[in-house]
Amino acid sequence: MVFHVDVIEFMAAGDRDLSLSDILEGVKIPRQSLIRILNTLCARSILEKADQRGFYRLGMKLLYLGNRLRDKINLRSTAWPFMQELSRATHKTIELATLDRDQLILIEQIRGNEAVSLYSRVGSVYPYLHAVGVGKVYLAHMEPEKRRRALDKIGLPSVSEKTITELNNLEAELEKVRENGYAFEDQELRKGVRRVAAPIYNIRSELIGCIGIAATIFSFSIKDKKKLGNMAVETAKKVSSRLGYKAFKETNDHAKN
Repeated sequence: MVFHVDVIEFMAAGDRDLSLSDILEGVKIPRQSLIRILNTLCARSILEKADQRGFYRLGMKLLYLGNRLRDKINLRSTAWPFMQELSRATHKTIELATLDRDQLILIEQIRGNEAVSLYSRVGSVYPYLHAVGVGKVYLAHMEPEKRRRALDKIGLPSVSEKTITELNNLEAELEKVRENGYAFEDQELRKGVRRVAAPIYNIRSELIGCIGIAATIFSFSIKDKKKLGNMAVETAKKVSSRLGYKAFKETNDHAKN
């Protein structure tokens, strides 16, 4: 794997297409090993053949990965002041999460008075989308066929006594997410914890993350669901607008006129 990285770094440092001989001279890897590495990188679209002469260049996959990383960095820096604002208004745990490689990842958080958290630390991942509000938001935004594939892959295991484990019940829950604009999680991931989550979109109208509000059942009663859900939605809208999502901007402009 180290050799793979050496090849990518060497290719990225140049400004022209490179032949096998060029790469061989630059990275000092045995010829047969280098050929296997180049074939693997081309198969993954990290590199691509520039022409029939056997020259190589960086592939489009790196551009895609770079854009995803840039989106996550922009999401964190853009969302942070709005998360602070929401934290001051609610005194509850505020979370920023996204989906990466079919797993939910917490990329930022502000602990509330009760120190409730989706995960133990920033950077932690969670594979079961059906058991947490953020995951429900992502499932609700998926096309039905893609959602079925995702659920077939990870299943609907019971994480707590209140986890939704029946597909029909989950589909009904996802319809509520689409109607309300936010997802509600009632002790489905962790006993005694409730959470709401709302979607954040980028300039390309893609779902790139969620703002969540979490607290124990002692400070987050069922009657608070709509209020906190709407607060999460409003915060998510502010972040989305700052990221260039036009739908919310146009709505706001019409409201002012």
